[in-house]
Amino acid sequence: MKRFIVPLLTAVMVVSIVLAGCVPGAAPAPPAEEEVYTLVYHCPWPPGIILSDIEEWYLDEVETRTEGRVTFTRIYGGTLGTLMAQAENITKGVFDAGQVSYVYQPGLYPLGTVTTLPGIEDNSRVWGRACHELSVTEPAMEAEYAKLNQKYLFTWALEPMEIASHVPIYTLEDFNGLRVRVHGGSALAFEKLRQEGFDVAGVTVEWEELPVAGAEHVIDAGCFPVYITGRDAGLHTVFKYYIAPFPVYQFHFATAINLDAWNEIPPELQAVMLEVGDDAVEYGLDYIDMMAEQGFQDLEDAGVITIPWPPEEMERFRSLACEPVWADWVVEKTAQGLPAQEMFDAFLAICAKYK
Repeated sequence: MKRFIVPLLTAVMVVSIVLAGCVPGAAPAPPAEEEVYTLVYHCPWPPGIILSDIEEWYLDEVETRTEGRVTFTRIYGGTLGTLMAQAENITKGVFDAGQVSYVYQPGLYPLGTVTTLPGIEDNSRVWGRACHELSVTEPAMEAEYAKLNQKYLFTWALEPMEIASHVPIYTLEDFNGLRVRVHGGSALAFEKLRQEGFDVAGVTVEWEELPVAGAEHVIDAGCFPVYITGRDAGLHTVFKYYIAPFPVYQFHFATAINLDAWNEIPPELQAVMLEVGDDAVEYGLDYIDMMAEQGFQDLEDAGVITIPWPPEEMERFRSLACEPVWADWVVEKTAQGLPAQEMFDAFLAICAKYK
């Protein structure tokens, strides 16, 4: 982080202060100078899309509320590394702040992955608020970030990770014989379905490769955020069917700052940045709702057919492919010496509070 000294007194102000000092009871003179803290922010995506818009709001708002005492040098498009390198680059101070992902770097945020388990919370607003509260109230989560030399700032969620496909899907059995793009919680869920006897293959396809993989029928279906993020990537012109509502799991990015850079910022400015983080969670949720109507319309205009996912199938999915994964997660993380059960219980309790 670079710090700059900004003089705040002009010659006229100096004269005014001198005169004011001659008046009994006059207020003390303001400090002659204040530090401006300029942070390097890096985004692996271009500006002007959902994958960068919410963080842009946060950066703008911090600059406004701190009256320019915290500013950001903004670098976009992966100039300083890919999404996969974000967490490590923040840790090392290659840049000061940016988005990190529990899905793309689960080994770095093992407790954080409780929030991306399949089927753990269907309501995105409930889930998004709970993710943030968990991260700012649970000491184990703070320690997880501190171990990486990072400070958590806020969470912003995409729309739910649902299913789009080349073929109609009405029941879990319709996944038999299909190759499905999965990652994060969906990878765990579809692997559990396979273990339960379903003939379904989970396939790893990076986000940037998904439009081509879908268009060339390398995959038959994909789990991704369909109606805004997927639309922005052109996926509504690739897949004919949208299976909804089918929140396989919820995905978000967290925005983090290098801990050394954070510690250089005065507490009063840190407090403003955390306050903006709280507000950014709500802004992000409202942003998704605002964009949803146009997203659904764009799917309809492109001829995408929405197939209602039956509630009874969602319950089967949760029973067969989600709840067993939750149990596995607790066992696995406990074996790593982590307070997994406590974190799992805490997250469910916070979700319940927001329902």
